Amino acid sequence: MRRILIATHGEFAGGLKQMMDFVLGGNDKVEVLNAYTTPDFDMDREVAAVMDGAEEGDELIVLTDVLGGSVSNAFSRQLSRPGIYVLAGVNAPMLLAMVPMLDSAMATEELIRQGMQSARDGCVFINDRMKRISEEREEDFA
Repeated sequence: MRRILIATHGEFAGGLKQMMDFVLGGNDKVEVLNAYTTPDFDMDREVAAVMDGAEEGDELIVLTDVLGGSVSNAFSRQLSRPGIYVLAGVNAPMLLAMVPMLDSAMATEELIRQGMQSARDGCVFINDRMKRISEEREEDFA
Protein backbone atom coordinates (compact mmCIF):
# COMPACT_ATOMS: atom_id res chain seq x y z
CA MET A 1 0.00 0.00 0.00
CA ARG A 2 1.18 3.53 -0.77
CA ARG A 3 0.71 6.06 2.03
CA ILE A 4 1.62 9.65 2.83
CA LEU A 5 2.92 10.91 6.16
CA ILE A 6 2.87 14.68 6.62
CA ALA A 7 5.59 15.32 9.21
CA THR A 8 6.37 18.87 10.30
CA HIS A 9 7.50 20.99 13.20
CA GLY A 10 4.57 22.15 15.31
CA GLU A 11 0.96 21.85 14.18
CA PHE A 12 1.57 22.55 10.47
CA ALA A 13 1.08 18.90 9.47
CA GLY A 14 -2.26 18.74 11.24
CA GLY A 15 -3.37 21.95 9.56
CA LEU A 16 -2.46 20.62 6.13
CA LYS A 17 -4.37 17.41 6.81
CA GLN A 18 -7.39 19.37 8.03
CA MET A 19 -7.35 21.47 4.83
CA MET A 20 -6.96 18.32 2.69
CA ASP A 21 -9.86 16.63 4.46
CA PHE A 22 -12.01 19.71 3.87
CA VAL A 23 -11.19 19.92 0.15
CA LEU A 24 -10.88 16.24 -0.78
CA GLY A 25 -12.65 14.44 2.03
CA GLY A 26 -10.87 12.21 4.51
CA ASN A 27 -8.28 9.69 3.40
CA ASP A 28 -7.01 6.99 5.74
CA LYS A 29 -3.81 6.69 3.69
CA VAL A 30 -2.68 10.13 4.87
CA GLU A 31 -1.25 10.37 8.38
CA VAL A 32 0.21 13.22 10.40
CA LEU A 33 3.18 13.71 12.68
CA ASN A 34 3.16 17.05 14.52
CA ALA A 35 6.71 17.18 15.88
CA TYR A 36 7.85 18.91 19.06
CA THR A 37 4.37 19.83 20.26
CA THR A 38 4.93 18.37 23.74
CA PRO A 39 7.88 18.71 26.12
CA ASP A 40 8.60 14.96 26.03
CA PHE A 41 8.58 14.65 22.22
CA ASP A 42 11.28 12.30 20.94
CA MET A 43 11.87 12.43 17.19
CA ASP A 44 13.85 9.20 17.05
CA ARG A 45 11.11 7.36 18.95
CA GLU A 46 8.43 8.71 16.58
CA VAL A 47 10.39 7.76 13.47
CA ALA A 48 10.97 4.27 14.87
CA ALA A 49 7.23 3.90 15.52
CA VAL A 50 6.42 4.93 11.95
CA MET A 51 8.98 2.51 10.54
CA ASP A 52 7.81 -0.32 12.79
CA GLY A 53 4.26 0.21 11.50
CA ALA A 54 5.27 -0.27 7.87
CA GLU A 55 4.50 -3.62 6.31
CA GLU A 56 6.70 -5.33 3.75
CA GLY A 57 6.01 -3.95 0.30
CA ASP A 58 4.47 -0.71 1.59
CA GLU A 59 5.56 2.61 0.17
CA LEU A 60 5.68 5.63 2.46
CA ILE A 61 5.99 9.14 1.10
CA VAL A 62 7.06 11.46 3.91
CA LEU A 63 6.28 15.12 3.25
CA THR A 64 8.30 17.38 5.55
CA ASP A 65 8.38 21.12 6.04
CA VAL A 66 12.02 22.24 5.98
CA LEU A 67 15.01 20.85 4.11
CA GLY A 68 17.77 20.28 6.65
CA GLY A 69 15.38 20.51 9.59
CA SER A 70 15.31 17.86 12.28
CA VAL A 71 12.14 16.22 10.94
CA SER A 72 13.47 15.96 7.40
CA ASN A 73 16.85 14.78 8.63
CA ALA A 74 15.36 12.10 10.88
CA PHE A 75 13.33 10.58 8.06
CA SER A 76 16.19 10.95 5.58
CA ARG A 77 18.18 8.54 7.73
CA GLN A 78 15.59 5.89 6.76
CA LEU A 79 16.20 6.12 2.99
CA SER A 80 18.13 2.85 2.94
CA ARG A 81 14.83 1.06 3.64
CA PRO A 82 12.95 0.09 0.48
CA GLY A 83 9.83 2.08 -0.30
CA ILE A 84 10.69 5.20 1.72
CA TYR A 85 10.56 8.57 -0.05
CA VAL A 86 11.23 11.89 1.72
CA LEU A 87 10.35 15.32 0.33
CA ALA A 88 10.97 18.68 1.96
CA GLY A 89 8.88 21.78 1.35
CA VAL A 90 5.36 20.36 1.63
CA ASN A 91 2.56 22.74 0.73
CA ALA A 92 -1.16 22.53 0.04
CA PRO A 93 -0.99 22.28 -3.78
CA MET A 94 1.51 19.39 -3.47
CA LEU A 95 -0.76 17.50 -1.11
CA LEU A 96 -3.92 18.17 -3.14
CA ALA A 97 -2.20 16.86 -6.29
CA MET A 98 -0.72 13.74 -4.74
CA VAL A 99 -3.49 12.38 -2.53
CA PRO A 100 -6.03 11.69 -5.30
CA MET A 101 -3.37 9.70 -7.17
CA LEU A 102 -2.26 7.48 -4.27
CA ASP A 103 -4.23 4.50 -5.57
CA SER A 104 -3.30 5.01 -9.22
CA ALA A 105 -0.97 2.72 -11.14
CA MET A 106 1.41 5.65 -11.61
CA ALA A 107 4.97 4.99 -10.45
CA THR A 108 5.66 6.56 -7.06
CA GLU A 109 8.56 8.62 -8.41
CA GLU A 110 6.25 10.12 -11.08
CA LEU A 111 3.55 10.84 -8.51
CA ILE A 112 6.16 12.65 -6.43
CA ARG A 113 7.43 14.64 -9.40
CA GLN A 114 3.88 15.71 -10.26
CA GLY A 115 3.33 16.74 -6.65
CA MET A 116 6.53 18.78 -6.70
CA GLN A 117 5.46 20.51 -9.91
CA SER A 118 2.10 21.36 -8.35
CA ALA A 119 3.95 22.77 -5.33
CA ARG A 120 6.00 25.04 -7.61
CA ASP A 121 3.00 26.05 -9.74
CA GLY A 122 0.97 26.84 -6.63
CA CYS A 123 3.47 29.37 -5.34
CA VAL A 124 2.39 32.59 -7.06
CA PHE A 125 3.04 36.26 -6.34
CA ILE A 126 -0.49 37.43 -7.07
CA ASN A 127 0.45 41.13 -7.21
CA ASP A 128 2.71 40.45 -10.21
CA ARG A 129 0.12 38.23 -11.85
CA MET A 130 -2.62 40.87 -11.52
CA LYS A 131 -0.30 43.59 -12.84
CA ARG A 132 0.57 41.45 -15.86
CA ILE A 133 -3.10 40.73 -16.56
CA SER A 134 -3.93 44.43 -16.25
CA GLU A 135 -1.11 45.36 -18.65
CA GLU A 136 -2.25 42.72 -21.16
CA ARG A 137 -5.79 44.11 -21.06
CA GLU A 138 -4.49 47.62 -21.66
CA GLU A 139 -2.53 46.36 -24.69
CA ASP A 140 -5.69 44.71 -26.07
CA PHE A 141 -7.43 48.10 -26.13
CA ALA A 142 -4.48 50.09 -27.50
